[in-house]
Amino acid sequence: MKRTISKVLLTAVTAAVFLSSCSKAPDESRYIPKTAGLVIDLNAKQLTTKLVTNGITMDKLFAAAESKDTSNEMMKAWKDVENSGIDMQSHFFVSLVFQGQAAEHKSYVAATASLKDADKFEAYLKKTVADFSLKTQNDFKYIWEPKQHAVIGWSKSTVIYVSAVDASNLEQYAPGANGIPSPDEGEVAADSAIAAPAALKSTDDDAEIKTWVAEVDHLFHLKKEESAGAIEPFAKLLKEDADAGIFVNPEAIYNSGKFTMIPANVKKLMEGSFYTGTVDFENGKILFKGNTYMGKEIASIYKKYGKKEIDMDMLKKYPSENITGFVSYAFDFRMIGEIIKATGVDGIVNMAITGKSGLTMDDILNAFEGQLVYVASDFAITKKESEYFPGEFTEKPSAKWIFSLKVGNKDAFNKVMASPMVKEVFTREGDHYVAVNPMAAATMPPMSITEKFITLGSDSVLLQQYLAGKGSIKLPEGVEGKVKGSMLGGYVDLEKVINVIPEDKMSDDEKPVVKHVKELFKDFTVVSKNEGGDVQHAEATLTFKNKDQNSLVQLVNFGTEAAKIMQAKKAKEKAYEDSLFAAPADTTTAAQ
Repeated sequence: MKRTISKVLLTAVTAAVFLSSCSKAPDESRYIPKTAGLVIDLNAKQLTTKLVTNGITMDKLFAAAESKDTSNEMMKAWKDVENSGIDMQSHFFVSLVFQGQAAEHKSYVAATASLKDADKFEAYLKKTVADFSLKTQNDFKYIWEPKQHAVIGWSKSTVIYVSAVDASNLEQYAPGANGIPSPDEGEVAADSAIAAPAALKSTDDDAEIKTWVAEVDHLFHLKKEESAGAIEPFAKLLKEDADAGIFVNPEAIYNSGKFTMIPANVKKLMEGSFYTGTVDFENGKILFKGNTYMGKEIASIYKKYGKKEIDMDMLKKYPSENITGFVSYAFDFRMIGEIIKATGVDGIVNMAITGKSGLTMDDILNAFEGQLVYVASDFAITKKESEYFPGEFTEKPSAKWIFSLKVGNKDAFNKVMASPMVKEVFTREGDHYVAVNPMAAATMPPMSITEKFITLGSDSVLLQQYLAGKGSIKLPEGVEGKVKGSMLGGYVDLEKVINVIPEDKMSDDEKPVVKHVKELFKDFTVVSKNEGGDVQHAEATLTFKNKDQNSLVQLVNFGTEAAKIMQAKKAKEKAYEDSLFAAPADTTTAAQ
Protein backbone atom coordinates (compact mmCIF):
# COMPACT_ATOMS: atom_id res chain seq x y z
CA MET A 1 0.00 0.00 0.00
CA LYS A 2 2.74 2.41 0.98
CA ARG A 3 4.65 1.51 -2.17
CA THR A 4 1.55 2.27 -4.28
CA ILE A 5 1.04 5.64 -2.61
CA SER A 6 4.71 6.48 -3.12
CA LYS A 7 4.43 5.70 -6.83
CA VAL A 8 1.34 7.90 -7.13
CA LEU A 9 3.05 10.82 -5.34
CA LEU A 10 6.20 10.40 -7.39
CA THR A 11 4.19 10.38 -10.61
CA ALA A 12 2.23 13.48 -9.55
CA VAL A 13 5.35 15.42 -8.58
CA THR A 14 7.13 14.43 -11.78
CA ALA A 15 4.15 15.50 -13.87
CA ALA A 16 3.91 18.82 -12.05
CA VAL A 17 7.57 19.59 -12.61
CA PHE A 18 7.34 18.55 -16.25
CA LEU A 19 4.28 20.68 -16.97
CA SER A 20 5.65 23.72 -15.19
CA SER A 21 8.91 23.59 -17.14
CA CYS A 22 7.37 22.79 -20.54
CA SER A 23 4.87 25.56 -21.20
CA LYS A 24 3.39 25.31 -24.66
CA ALA A 25 5.20 27.32 -27.34
CA PRO A 26 3.01 29.61 -29.50
CA ASP A 27 1.70 27.79 -32.58
CA GLU A 28 2.88 30.64 -34.83
CA SER A 29 6.51 29.94 -33.93
CA ARG A 30 6.62 26.65 -35.83
CA TYR A 31 6.61 28.55 -39.13
CA ILE A 32 9.89 30.34 -38.39
CA PRO A 33 12.94 28.78 -40.10
CA LYS A 34 16.14 28.12 -38.17
CA THR A 35 17.92 30.19 -40.83
CA ALA A 36 16.31 33.34 -39.41
CA GLY A 37 18.99 35.74 -38.17
CA LEU A 38 16.56 37.94 -36.23
CA VAL A 39 13.15 37.15 -34.76
CA ILE A 40 10.86 39.57 -32.90
CA ASP A 41 7.91 38.25 -30.91
CA LEU A 42 4.98 40.38 -29.75
CA ASN A 43 2.56 38.78 -27.30
CA ALA A 44 -0.53 40.69 -28.37
CA LYS A 45 -2.80 39.08 -25.81
CA GLN A 46 -0.70 40.12 -22.83
CA LEU A 47 -0.02 43.60 -24.18
CA THR A 48 -3.66 44.38 -24.95
CA THR A 49 -4.84 42.86 -21.67
CA LYS A 50 -2.52 45.14 -19.70
CA LEU A 51 -3.87 48.13 -21.59
CA VAL A 52 -7.56 47.26 -21.49
CA THR A 53 -7.59 46.36 -17.79
CA ASN A 54 -6.22 49.83 -17.11
CA GLY A 55 -8.80 51.62 -19.21
CA ILE A 56 -6.73 52.12 -22.37
CA THR A 57 -8.84 51.54 -25.46
CA MET A 58 -8.21 52.13 -29.14
CA ASP A 59 -10.71 55.00 -28.98
CA LYS A 60 -8.47 56.76 -26.46
CA LEU A 61 -5.37 56.13 -28.53
CA PHE A 62 -6.85 57.44 -31.75
CA ALA A 63 -8.20 60.49 -29.91
CA ALA A 64 -4.58 61.70 -29.91
CA ALA A 65 -4.44 61.71 -33.71
CA GLU A 66 -3.52 64.92 -35.51
CA SER A 67 -7.09 65.77 -36.45
CA LYS A 68 -10.59 64.51 -35.98
CA ASP A 69 -10.71 63.33 -39.58
CA THR A 70 -7.43 61.45 -39.20
CA SER A 71 -8.66 59.90 -35.97
CA ASN A 72 -11.84 58.72 -37.66
CA GLU A 73 -9.84 57.23 -40.54
CA MET A 74 -7.53 55.43 -38.13
CA MET A 75 -10.44 54.10 -36.12
CA LYS A 76 -12.15 52.87 -39.28
CA ALA A 77 -8.96 51.13 -40.41
CA TRP A 78 -8.56 49.54 -36.98
CA LYS A 79 -12.15 48.26 -36.99
CA ASP A 80 -11.46 46.73 -40.38
CA VAL A 81 -8.39 44.96 -39.00
CA GLU A 82 -10.34 43.76 -35.95
CA ASN A 83 -12.89 42.23 -38.33
CA SER A 84 -10.26 40.89 -40.72
CA GLY A 85 -10.21 37.39 -39.28
CA ILE A 86 -6.73 37.83 -37.77
CA ASP A 87 -6.50 36.66 -34.19
CA MET A 88 -5.58 39.88 -32.38
CA GLN A 89 -4.96 37.87 -29.20
CA SER A 90 -2.21 35.72 -30.69
CA HIS A 91 1.56 36.03 -30.95
CA PHE A 92 2.90 38.10 -33.85
CA PHE A 93 6.32 37.11 -35.14
CA VAL A 94 8.54 39.10 -37.49
CA SER A 95 11.61 37.32 -38.83
CA LEU A 96 14.52 38.49 -40.93
CA VAL A 97 16.05 35.64 -42.93
CA PHE A 98 19.46 36.08 -44.54
CA GLN A 99 20.25 33.54 -47.23
CA GLY A 100 22.15 33.19 -50.48
CA GLN A 101 24.55 35.67 -52.04
CA ALA A 102 23.60 39.34 -51.85
CA ALA A 103 23.21 39.56 -55.63
CA GLU A 104 20.71 36.68 -55.58
CA HIS A 105 18.19 38.68 -53.47
CA LYS A 106 17.05 35.61 -51.56
CA SER A 107 16.85 37.30 -48.16
CA TYR A 108 13.44 38.24 -46.89
CA VAL A 109 11.33 39.45 -44.00
CA ALA A 110 8.42 37.31 -42.83
CA ALA A 111 5.48 38.12 -40.58
CA THR A 112 3.42 35.34 -39.02
CA ALA A 113 0.10 35.44 -37.15
CA SER A 114 -2.90 33.25 -36.39
CA LEU A 115 -6.30 33.44 -38.04
CA LYS A 116 -9.65 33.13 -36.34
CA ASP A 117 -11.61 33.17 -39.58
CA ALA A 118 -9.88 32.52 -42.93
CA ASP A 119 -12.98 33.55 -44.93
CA LYS A 120 -13.08 36.93 -43.20
CA PHE A 121 -9.38 37.38 -43.90
CA GLU A 122 -9.89 36.69 -47.59
CA ALA A 123 -12.75 39.20 -47.71
CA TYR A 124 -10.54 41.76 -45.95
CA LEU A 125 -7.81 41.35 -48.56
CA LYS A 126 -10.33 41.70 -51.41
CA LYS A 127 -11.39 44.99 -49.88
CA THR A 128 -7.97 46.45 -49.14
CA VAL A 129 -5.56 45.06 -51.76
CA ALA A 130 -5.64 46.52 -55.26
CA ASP A 131 -5.68 44.02 -58.14
CA PHE A 132 -6.61 41.20 -55.79
CA SER A 133 -5.96 37.91 -57.59
CA LEU A 134 -6.50 34.75 -55.57
CA LYS A 135 -4.31 31.72 -56.20
CA THR A 136 -4.03 28.31 -54.57
CA GLN A 137 -0.89 26.31 -53.80
CA ASN A 138 -1.17 22.90 -52.17
CA ASP A 139 -3.08 23.47 -48.90
CA PHE A 140 -2.98 27.28 -48.74
CA LYS A 141 -4.21 30.30 -50.64
CA TYR A 142 -2.12 33.30 -51.59
CA ILE A 143 -2.02 36.62 -53.39
CA TRP A 144 0.94 38.50 -54.86
CA GLU A 145 1.53 42.16 -54.01
CA PRO A 146 3.71 43.54 -56.82
CA LYS A 147 4.33 46.90 -55.14
CA GLN A 148 5.91 45.25 -52.11
CA HIS A 149 7.29 42.22 -53.96
CA ALA A 150 5.47 40.18 -51.36
CA VAL A 151 3.35 37.06 -51.01
CA ILE A 152 0.50 36.84 -48.52
CA GLY A 153 -0.30 33.20 -47.91
CA TRP A 154 -2.87 31.76 -45.54
CA SER A 155 -4.32 28.47 -44.42
CA LYS A 156 -7.35 27.93 -42.20
CA SER A 157 -5.43 28.92 -39.09
CA THR A 158 -2.28 30.87 -40.09
CA VAL A 159 -1.21 33.77 -42.27
CA ILE A 160 2.38 34.24 -43.47
CA TYR A 161 3.60 37.41 -45.18
CA VAL A 162 6.92 37.19 -47.04
CA SER A 163 8.62 40.16 -48.69
CA ALA A 164 12.00 40.25 -50.41
CA VAL A 165 14.69 42.48 -48.93
CA ASP A 166 18.11 43.51 -50.15
CA ALA A 167 20.29 42.46 -47.23
CA SER A 168 23.21 44.49 -48.53
CA ASN A 169 21.31 47.77 -48.34
CA LEU A 170 18.45 47.72 -45.85
CA GLU A 171 18.44 51.53 -45.67
CA GLN A 172 16.83 51.73 -49.09
CA TYR A 173 13.55 50.52 -47.59
CA ALA A 174 13.06 53.76 -45.70
CA PRO A 175 10.71 55.73 -47.98
CA GLY A 176 12.23 58.99 -49.13
CA ALA A 177 15.55 58.34 -47.32
CA ASN A 178 18.66 59.74 -48.97
CA GLY A 179 16.68 60.88 -51.95
CA ILE A 180 15.32 57.39 -52.60
CA PRO A 181 11.66 57.47 -53.61
CA SER A 182 8.93 55.73 -51.71
CA PRO A 183 7.75 52.35 -53.07
CA ASP A 184 4.97 53.95 -55.10
CA GLU A 185 7.31 56.59 -56.49
CA GLY A 186 9.86 53.92 -57.30
CA GLU A 187 7.36 52.06 -59.41
CA VAL A 188 6.41 55.18 -61.29
CA ALA A 189 10.08 55.86 -61.94
CA ALA A 190 10.62 52.32 -63.09
CA ASP A 191 7.65 52.49 -65.44
CA SER A 192 8.90 55.72 -66.94
CA ALA A 193 12.36 54.30 -67.50
CA ILE A 194 13.42 52.22 -70.46
CA ALA A 195 10.59 49.83 -71.10
CA ALA A 196 11.40 46.14 -71.16
CA PRO A 197 9.62 43.87 -73.65
CA ALA A 198 6.28 42.79 -72.24
CA ALA A 199 7.00 39.09 -72.67
CA LEU A 200 10.38 39.36 -70.93
CA LYS A 201 8.95 41.42 -68.08
CA SER A 202 6.14 38.93 -67.59
CA THR A 203 8.63 36.06 -67.50
CA ASP A 204 10.74 37.82 -64.87
CA ASP A 205 7.69 38.60 -62.76
CA ASP A 206 6.45 35.01 -62.98
CA ALA A 207 9.86 33.71 -61.88
CA GLU A 208 9.92 36.06 -58.89
CA ILE A 209 6.39 35.10 -57.86
CA LYS A 210 7.19 31.40 -58.11
CA THR A 211 10.31 31.88 -55.98
CA TRP A 212 8.49 33.56 -53.11
CA VAL A 213 5.39 31.35 -53.30
CA ALA A 214 7.73 28.36 -53.01
CA GLU A 215 9.32 29.96 -49.92
CA VAL A 216 5.90 30.49 -48.32
CA ASP A 217 5.07 26.86 -49.16
CA HIS A 218 8.32 25.82 -47.49
CA LEU A 219 7.47 27.80 -44.33
CA PHE A 220 3.99 26.29 -44.11
CA HIS A 221 5.50 22.81 -44.18
CA LEU A 222 8.65 23.22 -42.11
CA LYS A 223 9.85 20.05 -40.46
CA LYS A 224 10.50 20.29 -36.74
CA GLU A 225 14.27 20.10 -37.23
CA GLU A 226 14.09 22.90 -39.84
CA SER A 227 12.31 25.37 -37.56
CA ALA A 228 13.84 27.84 -35.13
CA GLY A 229 12.16 25.85 -32.36
CA ALA A 230 14.86 23.21 -32.84
CA ILE A 231 17.36 25.74 -31.46
CA GLU A 232 17.35 25.42 -27.67
CA PRO A 233 17.80 29.13 -26.81
CA PHE A 234 14.85 30.04 -29.03
CA ALA A 235 12.71 27.33 -27.47
CA LYS A 236 13.61 28.63 -24.01
CA LEU A 237 12.71 32.18 -25.07
CA LEU A 238 9.21 31.10 -26.10
CA LYS A 239 8.63 29.41 -22.74
CA GLU A 240 9.28 32.68 -20.89
CA ASP A 241 5.98 34.00 -22.28
CA ALA A 242 7.10 37.63 -22.07
CA ASP A 243 5.26 40.67 -23.43
CA ALA A 244 7.85 40.91 -26.19
CA GLY A 245 10.95 38.96 -27.12
CA ILE A 246 13.91 39.04 -29.47
CA PHE A 247 16.15 36.26 -30.78
CA VAL A 248 19.42 36.78 -32.65
CA ASN A 249 21.29 34.01 -34.43
CA PRO A 250 24.66 35.50 -35.47
CA GLU A 251 25.66 32.33 -37.29
CA ALA A 252 22.64 32.54 -39.58
CA ILE A 253 23.56 36.14 -40.39
CA TYR A 254 27.29 35.80 -41.08
CA ASN A 255 26.86 32.55 -42.98
CA SER A 256 24.81 34.40 -45.59
CA GLY A 257 26.45 35.71 -48.73
CA LYS A 258 26.58 39.24 -47.35
CA PHE A 259 29.32 38.25 -44.91
CA THR A 260 31.49 35.98 -47.05
CA MET A 261 34.59 38.03 -46.17
CA ILE A 262 34.48 37.01 -42.48
CA PRO A 263 37.41 34.61 -41.86
CA ALA A 264 36.52 30.98 -41.22
CA ASN A 265 38.24 30.97 -37.82
CA VAL A 266 36.10 33.92 -36.69
CA LYS A 267 32.98 32.04 -37.73
CA LYS A 268 34.22 28.97 -35.88
CA LEU A 269 34.82 31.05 -32.76
CA MET A 270 31.24 32.33 -32.76
CA GLU A 271 29.66 29.04 -33.82
CA GLY A 272 26.75 28.05 -31.61
CA SER A 273 26.36 31.49 -30.02
CA PHE A 274 22.92 33.08 -29.67
CA TYR A 275 21.28 36.06 -27.98
CA THR A 276 17.77 36.27 -26.54
CA GLY A 277 16.01 39.16 -24.84
CA THR A 278 12.61 39.84 -23.31
CA VAL A 279 10.59 42.88 -22.26
CA ASP A 280 7.86 42.81 -19.62
CA PHE A 281 5.70 45.77 -18.65
CA GLU A 282 4.90 45.48 -14.97
CA ASN A 283 3.37 47.81 -12.42
CA GLY A 284 5.78 50.68 -11.89
CA LYS A 285 8.61 49.25 -13.99
CA ILE A 286 9.79 47.78 -17.27
CA LEU A 287 11.92 44.68 -16.90
CA PHE A 288 14.44 43.78 -19.60
CA LYS A 289 16.16 40.39 -19.55
CA GLY A 290 18.87 39.14 -21.86
CA ASN A 291 20.80 35.91 -22.24
CA THR A 292 23.99 35.43 -24.21
CA TYR A 293 24.49 31.78 -25.08
CA MET A 294 28.13 31.11 -25.86
CA GLY A 295 29.25 28.47 -28.31
CA LYS A 296 31.86 25.87 -27.46
CA GLU A 297 34.89 27.90 -28.59
CA ILE A 298 34.01 31.21 -26.96
CA ALA A 299 32.73 29.45 -23.83
CA SER A 300 36.10 27.76 -23.32
CA ILE A 301 37.79 31.17 -23.31
CA TYR A 302 35.15 32.61 -21.00
CA LYS A 303 35.52 29.77 -18.50
CA LYS A 304 39.26 30.44 -18.38
CA TYR A 305 39.00 34.17 -17.67
CA GLY A 306 35.37 35.20 -17.22
CA LYS A 307 34.59 34.35 -13.59
CA LYS A 308 35.05 37.83 -12.11
CA GLU A 309 32.95 40.01 -9.84
CA ILE A 310 33.05 43.78 -9.53
CA ASP A 311 35.20 45.22 -6.74
CA MET A 312 32.60 46.83 -4.49
CA ASP A 313 35.29 48.69 -2.50
CA MET A 314 36.17 50.73 -5.60
CA LEU A 315 32.55 51.86 -5.73
CA LYS A 316 31.69 52.21 -2.05
CA LYS A 317 34.54 54.56 -1.12
CA TYR A 318 33.15 57.31 -3.35
CA PRO A 319 32.57 60.23 -0.93
CA SER A 320 29.04 61.43 -1.68
CA GLU A 321 25.43 60.92 -0.72
CA ASN A 322 24.10 62.68 -3.82
CA ILE A 323 24.78 59.97 -6.40
CA THR A 324 23.62 60.52 -9.96
CA GLY A 325 24.83 57.20 -11.33
CA PHE A 326 27.63 54.70 -11.65
CA VAL A 327 28.92 51.78 -13.71
CA SER A 328 31.23 49.07 -12.35
CA TYR A 329 32.74 46.40 -14.56
CA ALA A 330 34.89 43.33 -13.94
CA PHE A 331 36.40 41.99 -17.12
CA ASP A 332 39.71 40.18 -17.51
CA PHE A 333 41.43 41.96 -20.40
CA ARG A 334 43.40 38.80 -21.16
CA MET A 335 40.17 37.37 -22.55
CA ILE A 336 40.48 39.89 -25.40
CA GLY A 337 43.91 38.50 -26.18
CA GLU A 338 42.61 34.93 -26.25
CA ILE A 339 39.83 35.93 -28.64
CA ILE A 340 42.29 37.74 -30.93
CA LYS A 341 44.60 34.73 -30.91
CA ALA A 342 41.69 32.40 -31.69
CA THR A 343 40.85 34.48 -34.76
CA GLY A 344 44.45 34.25 -35.96
CA VAL A 345 45.12 37.99 -36.22
CA ASP A 346 47.35 38.29 -33.14
CA GLY A 347 50.44 38.53 -35.36
CA ILE A 348 49.05 41.57 -37.15
CA VAL A 349 47.99 43.17 -33.85
CA ASN A 350 51.41 42.61 -32.29
CA MET A 351 53.15 44.11 -35.33
CA ALA A 352 50.98 47.22 -35.11
CA ILE A 353 51.58 47.62 -31.35
CA THR A 354 55.29 46.80 -31.29
CA GLY A 355 56.13 49.13 -34.16
CA LYS A 356 54.96 52.18 -32.21
CA SER A 357 55.52 51.25 -28.58
CA GLY A 358 57.93 48.36 -28.32
CA LEU A 359 55.24 46.45 -26.43
CA THR A 360 53.31 43.28 -27.18
CA MET A 361 49.59 42.77 -26.92
CA ASP A 362 50.13 40.59 -23.84
CA ASP A 363 52.16 43.35 -22.16
CA ILE A 364 49.23 45.75 -22.38
CA LEU A 365 46.54 43.23 -21.42
CA ASN A 366 48.53 41.92 -18.44
CA ALA A 367 49.09 45.46 -17.17
CA PHE A 368 45.45 45.89 -16.12
CA GLU A 369 43.25 43.67 -14.00
CA GLY A 370 40.04 44.64 -15.71
CA GLN A 371 38.34 46.18 -12.67
CA LEU A 372 36.98 49.63 -13.40
CA VAL A 373 34.42 52.00 -11.96
CA TYR A 374 32.90 55.33 -12.97
CA VAL A 375 30.79 57.25 -10.46
CA ALA A 376 29.04 60.61 -10.90
CA SER A 377 27.26 62.79 -8.36
CA ASP A 378 25.84 66.27 -7.81
CA PHE A 379 24.54 66.59 -11.36
CA ALA A 380 23.30 70.10 -12.06
CA ILE A 381 22.82 72.77 -14.70
CA THR A 382 25.11 75.67 -13.83
CA LYS A 383 25.91 79.05 -15.30
CA LYS A 384 29.48 79.34 -16.55
CA GLU A 385 31.23 82.45 -17.77
CA SER A 386 32.77 82.25 -21.22
CA GLU A 387 36.57 82.15 -21.12
CA TYR A 388 36.67 84.06 -24.41
CA PHE A 389 33.90 86.60 -23.77
CA PRO A 390 33.98 87.81 -20.13
CA GLY A 391 30.57 88.77 -18.84
CA GLU A 392 28.75 86.27 -21.04
CA PHE A 393 27.29 83.23 -19.31
CA THR A 394 25.92 79.98 -20.64
CA GLU A 395 24.10 77.18 -18.85
CA LYS A 396 25.87 73.84 -19.02
CA PRO A 397 25.46 70.49 -17.28
CA SER A 398 28.06 69.73 -14.63
CA ALA A 399 28.82 66.89 -12.22
CA LYS A 400 31.44 65.54 -9.88
CA TRP A 401 32.94 62.24 -10.97
CA ILE A 402 35.63 59.61 -10.43
CA PHE A 403 37.02 57.06 -12.87
CA SER A 404 39.28 54.32 -11.50
CA LEU A 405 41.02 51.40 -13.20
CA LYS A 406 42.85 48.73 -11.21
CA VAL A 407 46.38 47.77 -12.27
CA GLY A 408 47.09 44.09 -12.90
CA ASN A 409 50.62 42.77 -13.18
CA LYS A 410 52.96 45.39 -11.69
CA ASP A 411 55.95 44.57 -13.92
CA ALA A 412 53.82 44.64 -17.06
CA PHE A 413 52.31 47.97 -16.00
CA ASN A 414 55.71 49.58 -15.39
CA LYS A 415 56.86 48.27 -18.77
CA VAL A 416 53.90 49.99 -20.42
CA MET A 417 54.57 53.26 -18.57
CA ALA A 418 58.26 53.10 -19.59
CA SER A 419 57.50 52.41 -23.26
CA PRO A 420 58.64 55.03 -25.84
CA MET A 421 55.18 56.49 -26.43
CA VAL A 422 53.99 56.70 -22.81
CA LYS A 423 57.21 57.99 -21.26
CA GLU A 424 56.93 61.08 -23.45
CA VAL A 425 53.73 61.94 -21.59
CA PHE A 426 54.29 60.56 -18.07
CA THR A 427 57.39 60.15 -15.92
CA ARG A 428 57.89 58.36 -12.63
CA GLU A 429 58.34 60.27 -9.38
CA GLY A 430 58.72 57.98 -6.38
CA ASP A 431 55.76 55.61 -6.21
CA HIS A 432 53.61 57.41 -8.78
CA TYR A 433 53.62 58.86 -12.30
CA VAL A 434 53.10 62.51 -13.25
CA ALA A 435 52.72 64.40 -16.50
CA VAL A 436 56.02 65.42 -18.13
CA ASN A 437 54.76 68.71 -19.53
CA PRO A 438 53.25 71.10 -16.92
CA MET A 439 51.24 72.90 -19.63
CA ALA A 440 49.75 69.61 -20.81
CA ALA A 441 49.05 68.65 -17.18
CA ALA A 442 47.00 71.83 -16.78
CA THR A 443 44.61 70.65 -19.50
CA MET A 444 44.17 67.18 -17.97
CA PRO A 445 41.70 66.27 -15.23
CA PRO A 446 43.25 65.67 -11.78
CA MET A 447 44.72 62.18 -11.71
CA SER A 448 46.68 59.67 -9.67
CA ILE A 449 48.73 56.96 -11.38
CA THR A 450 50.36 54.31 -9.18
CA GLU A 451 51.24 50.64 -9.43
CA LYS A 452 47.82 49.87 -7.95
CA PHE A 453 45.33 52.20 -9.61
CA ILE A 454 44.87 54.77 -12.35
CA THR A 455 42.33 57.25 -11.00
CA LEU A 456 40.91 60.42 -12.54
CA GLY A 457 38.51 62.91 -10.96
CA SER A 458 36.49 65.98 -11.74
CA ASP A 459 38.45 68.01 -9.17
CA SER A 460 41.50 67.51 -6.96
CA VAL A 461 39.55 67.72 -3.66
CA LEU A 462 37.19 64.91 -4.66
CA LEU A 463 40.13 62.88 -6.01
CA GLN A 464 42.04 63.10 -2.72
CA GLN A 465 38.94 62.22 -0.71
CA TYR A 466 38.39 59.15 -2.87
CA LEU A 467 42.05 58.07 -2.67
CA ALA A 468 42.00 58.45 1.12
CA GLY A 469 39.24 55.84 1.22
CA LYS A 470 37.41 57.50 4.08
CA GLY A 471 34.29 58.34 2.12
CA SER A 472 31.19 56.19 1.95
CA ILE A 473 28.80 56.24 -0.99
CA LYS A 474 25.08 56.32 -0.27
CA LEU A 475 23.25 54.10 -2.73
CA PRO A 476 19.47 53.87 -3.02
CA GLU A 477 17.84 51.03 -1.15
CA GLY A 478 18.30 47.68 -2.86
CA VAL A 479 20.84 48.82 -5.45
CA GLU A 480 23.91 47.44 -3.68
CA GLY A 481 22.26 44.06 -3.27
CA LYS A 482 21.46 43.94 -6.98
CA VAL A 483 24.95 44.72 -8.27
CA LYS A 484 27.00 42.86 -5.64
CA GLY A 485 28.47 39.67 -7.05
CA SER A 486 27.81 40.71 -10.65
CA MET A 487 30.20 41.12 -13.54
CA LEU A 488 28.57 44.40 -14.53
CA GLY A 489 26.55 46.77 -12.39
CA GLY A 490 25.11 50.13 -13.34
CA TYR A 491 22.64 52.69 -12.00
CA VAL A 492 21.25 56.07 -13.11
CA ASP A 493 19.01 58.27 -10.99
CA LEU A 494 16.76 59.51 -13.79
CA GLU A 495 14.72 61.60 -11.38
CA LYS A 496 17.76 63.72 -10.48
CA VAL A 497 18.89 64.02 -14.09
CA ILE A 498 15.48 65.06 -15.41
CA ASN A 499 14.63 67.41 -12.54
CA VAL A 500 17.53 69.74 -13.35
CA ILE A 501 16.09 70.50 -16.80
CA PRO A 502 15.33 74.24 -16.65
CA GLU A 503 11.76 75.15 -17.51
CA ASP A 504 12.11 78.93 -17.38
CA LYS A 505 13.43 79.10 -20.96
CA MET A 506 10.84 76.74 -22.39
CA SER A 507 7.72 77.76 -24.24
CA ASP A 508 4.32 77.32 -22.65
CA ASP A 509 3.70 74.44 -25.09
CA GLU A 510 6.83 72.56 -24.02
CA LYS A 511 6.48 72.95 -20.25
CA PRO A 512 3.59 70.45 -19.83
CA VAL A 513 5.56 67.75 -21.67
CA VAL A 514 8.67 68.28 -19.53
CA LYS A 515 6.53 68.36 -16.39
CA HIS A 516 5.00 65.01 -17.35
CA VAL A 517 8.44 63.51 -17.99
CA LYS A 518 9.59 64.67 -14.56
CA GLU A 519 6.61 62.92 -13.02
CA LEU A 520 7.20 59.71 -14.97
CA PHE A 521 10.65 58.16 -14.47
CA LYS A 522 12.55 57.30 -11.29
CA ASP A 523 15.74 55.33 -12.06
CA PHE A 524 17.44 52.69 -14.19
CA THR A 525 19.50 49.70 -13.02
CA VAL A 526 21.44 47.09 -14.99
CA VAL A 527 23.33 43.97 -13.85
CA SER A 528 25.04 41.13 -15.68
CA LYS A 529 26.00 37.81 -14.12
CA ASN A 530 27.24 34.43 -15.24
CA GLU A 531 24.46 31.90 -14.94
CA GLY A 532 26.93 29.06 -14.92
CA GLY A 533 28.31 27.15 -17.85
CA ASP A 534 27.94 28.95 -21.15
CA VAL A 535 25.21 31.50 -20.36
CA GLN A 536 25.70 35.16 -19.50
CA HIS A 537 22.54 36.69 -18.03
CA ALA A 538 21.72 40.41 -17.89
CA GLU A 539 18.78 42.27 -16.37
CA ALA A 540 17.83 45.92 -16.60
CA THR A 541 14.98 47.68 -14.82
CA LEU A 542 13.45 51.02 -15.75
CA THR A 543 11.52 52.19 -12.69
CA PHE A 544 8.62 54.66 -12.72
CA LYS A 545 7.55 56.97 -9.90
CA ASN A 546 4.04 55.59 -9.94
CA LYS A 547 4.50 52.05 -8.61
CA ASP A 548 0.82 51.12 -8.74
CA GLN A 549 0.08 51.54 -12.45
CA ASN A 550 1.34 49.39 -15.31
CA SER A 551 4.37 50.92 -17.02
CA LEU A 552 2.96 50.37 -20.53
CA VAL A 553 -0.18 52.25 -19.55
CA GLN A 554 1.91 55.10 -18.17
CA LEU A 555 3.89 55.31 -21.42
CA VAL A 556 0.72 55.27 -23.50
CA ASN A 557 -0.87 57.97 -21.35
CA PHE A 558 2.26 60.08 -21.68
CA GLY A 559 2.34 59.54 -25.43
CA THR A 560 -1.29 60.53 -25.93
CA GLU A 561 -0.91 63.62 -23.75
CA ALA A 562 2.25 64.65 -25.59
CA ALA A 563 0.48 64.11 -28.92
CA LYS A 564 -2.41 66.35 -27.85
CA ILE A 565 0.00 69.08 -26.75
CA MET A 566 1.89 68.90 -30.04
CA GLN A 567 -1.40 68.91 -31.91
CA ALA A 568 -2.51 72.06 -30.09
CA LYS A 569 0.89 73.68 -30.79
CA LYS A 570 0.60 72.93 -34.53
CA ALA A 571 -2.94 74.31 -34.60
CA LYS A 572 -1.78 77.50 -32.90
CA GLU A 573 1.13 77.91 -35.33
CA LYS A 574 -1.14 77.30 -38.31
CA ALA A 575 -3.68 79.84 -37.06
CA TYR A 576 -0.88 82.38 -36.68
CA GLU A 577 0.42 81.71 -40.20
CA ASP A 578 -3.10 81.98 -41.62
CA SER A 579 -3.55 85.34 -39.91
CA LEU A 580 -0.33 86.64 -41.46
CA PHE A 581 -1.30 85.65 -44.99
CA ALA A 582 -5.00 86.43 -44.72
CA ALA A 583 -6.26 88.63 -47.58
CA PRO A 584 -7.19 92.17 -46.48
CA ALA A 585 -10.84 93.20 -46.62
CA ASP A 586 -11.92 94.64 -49.99
CA THR A 587 -11.99 98.40 -49.96
CA THR A 588 -13.02 100.77 -52.70
CA THR A 589 -11.34 104.10 -53.00
CA ALA A 590 -13.15 106.50 -55.19
CA ALA A 591 -10.89 108.51 -57.39
CA GLN A 592 -11.62 112.17 -57.17
